Amino acid sequence: MTRRILVSYLMMTLFILVMLIIPLGRIFSARERDRLLTAIERDSRVLAAEADDAFENNTFNLIPPLVDRYVQQTGGRVVMVDAQGQSVIDSDDRVGVSRDFSTRPEIVAALKGQYSIGERSSATLGGSLVYVAVPVVREGAVLGAVRVSYPTTTVDQRTRQVWIQLISLGGIVLAVVGLAGWFIASTLARPVRELEATADTLAAGELSARVAARHGPPDLLRVARAFNTMADANQGLIESQRAFLADASHQLRTPLTALRLRLEGLSENGGEVQADRSDSGAVEAAMTEVDRLSELVDALLAMARLDAKPGSLTTVDVGVVAAERAVTWSALADERDVAMVVENHGSGGMARVVEDGLEQMLDNLIANAIEVSSPGSTITIEVDRNDSGSTMSVVVSDEGPGLSESQMSRAFDRFWRGPNPSDGGSGLGLAIVRRLAETSGGSASMELGAGGGLQVRVTLPVATRSG
Repeated sequence: MTRRILVSYLMMTLFILVMLIIPLGRIFSARERDRLLTAIERDSRVLAAEADDAFENNTFNLIPPLVDRYVQQTGGRVVMVDAQGQSVIDSDDRVGVSRDFSTRPEIVAALKGQYSIGERSSATLGGSLVYVAVPVVREGAVLGAVRVSYPTTTVDQRTRQVWIQLISLGGIVLAVVGLAGWFIASTLARPVRELEATADTLAAGELSARVAARHGPPDLLRVARAFNTMADANQGLIESQRAFLADASHQLRTPLTALRLRLEGLSENGGEVQADRSDSGAVEAAMTEVDRLSELVDALLAMARLDAKPGSLTTVDVGVVAAERAVTWSALADERDVAMVVENHGSGGMARVVEDGLEQMLDNLIANAIEVSSPGSTITIEVDRNDSGSTMSVVVSDEGPGLSESQMSRAFDRFWRGPNPSDGGSGLGLAIVRRLAETSGGSASMELGAGGGLQVRVTLPVATRSG
């Protein structure tokens, strides 16, 4: 924002300067040229007045000192000719040879008693010159003429100086406007930067962050106050949601536990339900439902904790964690007559993941794999570093019935359950896996296995040496 405001100021100032400098430059250049010609005309008249006695008395030897002083002071060229156009004084003549100037148009005009001012090319000089030629008159008779000339480079040099001065002035104005614009832009942009930083802090999960809203333009201060009001409302809603989830989970957990204890007492202590074997199935079904509700509450709690505060990242050895979780689940796998294999390809399997996140992901994936595996099948946990070298993959494969393309596209949605919902499950396991993977900077995906079943792949960033 600061840069855009500053560039706008500078572009506007530059436009104004261009619109002013070009006309002023032309005006000043023309005025400088006119000033030079006026000075030449004045000098020519003065020289002609000083030389008229010499022309009348043919005492031209008195003129050179006057001409020399003039040439030394101004750098112009002085030519004096007699009535026939022959030079009697030429400041450029170093050998004292008279030259014929009778063909020069300005000399011809001056010998006719006319003043001549202008610019023309000179074959002798090999360039252009500006000149003023005036007649030397005594008692109405033209005795000769005086011409003072300068090369046009003199006029060009003065014009160039005018342009340099104007451009230098424009540069100074731009510098001053740039400094003032930077100060104004910084003052205007500071509240916006504070607002952006506060928004980023809120997005990172720090709900107490607020904009100071003490300094800045009134419009931005109103925006900051509105932002703080919105942040207060959002914080209240989120805290209310968290309190509701905590209270609901607590209130659900207590009666579920009591219900389970009562059902277990009825089934184990010879109660009326146990005496009537026809009700034993209902008891088992009720206990199964209690287990499912407990699992749902635990999953809701886990998801709520992830949404509220994902947790900090830590470095783990993926192969070690995979082996530990396989050992933990081996008893249930053996009970179902399902083999479990861990394949760790290569070394250096260190990855960055949310604290305890890899264990939770593997627990959900292994539990799902065991649930769909038939006796005699195998579950494979494969750990490998990807070709890029920047990520690690953990793939849990089963030999179950698999899913269709449409089912796989929804498998990571919250509360989505497989084609056999009677098998139980909360519908949050895979959603938790994806949430943990993305929070860790990785991803989770699913595909059909080559020999049937599903392969769920979790990709995690490799831990750097400093990490």
